[in-house]
Amino acid sequence: MNSASGIENRRLKRWYLVLYLRVYDEENNALLGHIIDINKEGMRLVSDQPLPPNRAFRLWLDVPRESAPRQRIHLEAETLWCAHDVNPDFYDTGFRICTISAQALLQLQLLIEEFKF
Repeated sequence: MNSASGIENRRLKRWYLVLYLRVYDEENNALLGHIIDINKEGMRLVSDQPLPPNRAFRLWLDVPRESAPRQRIHLEAETLWCAHDVNPDFYDTGFRICTISAQALLQLQLLIEEFKF
């Protein structure tokens, strides 16, 4: 979404997840926020701190599994916009996924199928 005009710029449907997955900055393992919605090209995070627009991040997603060890999905993404969430104590940030391996993309697609609603 273009935060200035409210115009929807997405080409792919974003899937809302029943579980807010944690997203970490690979540089310092700091929790950046939780995924609200996602597709193979981008995602929206909710966090308690604003994230600067136009910044590249190396990220990993913490994916819980019921019958297997936790899984991490690694990717590179860039922040496109940041705005207050519906709850003014939090911030929403839009990310564009820039680089993701074929295996991580497959994991991401399986994750969306497993946790979407």
